[in-house]
Amino acid sequence: MFVLISSFFYSQHTEEELKNVLFDIEFSTAGPKEIAKIDSLIKVCQKENYNDCIALGYLKIANICYRNSDIKRAFYYTDKVEKENITSDTDFEVIFYLHLQRSLLYKSLGERVTSLKQLDEIYNDVMETNNAYFIYLINWQYAGIYNDINKKEQALKHFKAAYKYSRIYRENKDKRNRIDKNRLSNSYKTSAYLGGIYLELNKTDSAKIYIEEAIQNEKKIDEIGMRYITCFYASRYFKSINKIPEAQHYLWICKNIAKNYYKSENYQNLIARELKNLYESIGQKDSTAYYSNWLLDIESSNSGQKQTLNDHVDRQNELENTNRKKETKGLFFILSVSIGVCLLFIFLFLYYYGKHKSKSLDKIDIPHHLPVQESIFKEVIQLAKDNNPEFMPRFHEYCPRFSEELLKVSPLKISEIRFCAYIYLNFSTKEIADYTFISVRTVQTKKYNLRKKLNIPGDMDIYIWFSKLLK
Repeated sequence: MFVLISSFFYSQHTEEELKNVLFDIEFSTAGPKEIAKIDSLIKVCQKENYNDCIALGYLKIANICYRNSDIKRAFYYTDKVEKENITSDTDFEVIFYLHLQRSLLYKSLGERVTSLKQLDEIYNDVMETNNAYFIYLINWQYAGIYNDINKKEQALKHFKAAYKYSRIYRENKDKRNRIDKNRLSNSYKTSAYLGGIYLELNKTDSAKIYIEEAIQNEKKIDEIGMRYITCFYASRYFKSINKIPEAQHYLWICKNIAKNYYKSENYQNLIARELKNLYESIGQKDSTAYYSNWLLDIESSNSGQKQTLNDHVDRQNELENTNRKKETKGLFFILSVSIGVCLLFIFLFLYYYGKHKSKSLDKIDIPHHLPVQESIFKEVIQLAKDNNPEFMPRFHEYCPRFSEELLKVSPLKISEIRFCAYIYLNFSTKEIADYTFISVRTVQTKKYNLRKKLNIPGDMDIYIWFSKLLK
């Protein structure tokens, strides 16, 4: 009934409005109920062919699974995003969030190099957008990874950048992103995180500035996630300056939030450890023992929580498989008839084509390369496949006006002209990725950037545009 009512209600909305509904769902406090709501949104988007919105829905569920430490399920949903065939040509925002989500997942598995690579692949594109929201998010994530691998100075550099651009975003200097409650509260969290990294660098005076700013911001923005992060780092700050009652006060606030609002037991686990360490530091054995026992209870309940999420996702997958089988049976008869008609059409077409070709063969002017040109062409193709440094000199012999014509359109870099040459030679995206040792996603991003620089119309195939360049 919930799904039916939701489907009716959401079907009256545009794709942009549905995206905003997805963004408004708070993931930190989310569990099976919120996942069910997102599923109902995805079903509406599938009926309307809102592929970008479908992808964002899967990413939202992946983020909820990640927050609840179900990494396997989170990867499952990021894989579903890729099946929607979203590219930077259609929606860069989805590609951006996909890389961020994958980076978080690899980080949680301890694969920091792969995690950083996910961010590196889109960093330049993000900076070119000049979008404060995207820039602050990617710097925030860089900072978290560098902090994990104990590169504190690099973490501080990125936390500063995240703090700077989060303020620009809040001031709404760029109009590309809606200022909603979730995004707004997240942007304020950079103050607390910046204070936290200063604490880890033993720069207490600097930490004080940003912790106090975070406390003031928390009073302005009534949001659970922001209050939790602010109180957590405030407790660490007051513990560092030996103000134990204040540290205790903020940790108790965190404890209350973790127990009453967050579905994931991980938040309780973190606070229990902080309280245990606090009481150990001041020699209160009874309180230390209490929070040690609480930690054991949390760890045992974690397995039950993960099972609940897994059961929900399993039921969802089973339902999807059942629907696919029904659709397959329904289409079987139509496909059988269609195949018969198609075979008849193909037979008639081949018969007519063969008859026409035999009559007019002597009239066709078959294009061909001169022997020398054909030899250069074959050599150029092989050099391209080998990613050989001699590729571009030989290519210019084969197409001497290529670079000149491109530069008339836009002042491209040498590396971009080389990439254009691969497209001119009609290599597919996968072939370019294989020959140049980069990812398919990076090739798609480069094509998107070339479209902008060369002003290629959105409705024109990029290969057709290049084929007409020298005509």
